[in-house]
Amino acid sequence: MPRFYLHLRDGDDLVEDPDGSDLPSVEEAKEEAHASARYLLAERLREGKVIDGQRFEIVDEVGDLHAIVWLREVIRFA
Repeated sequence: MPRFYLHLRDGDDLVEDPDGSDLPSVEEAKEEAHASARYLLAERLREGKVIDGQRFEIVDEVGDLHAIVWLREVIRFA
């Protein structure tokens, strides 16, 4: 099973996922990124921080980029 890493980018800052997760597909990695995005957005809102431009970069074990998930993607507007 492939291992995917969800690196968090905020502007020029990059927080690398040191462990990664064994997931069957990129789609599963994107679902995990969406769940993590909801958690991080809620935390940022509680702390009064700006929500703009943060994203997960989903990479494989050799560092190839497979997808980008913007944190703001999980916000739904009525």
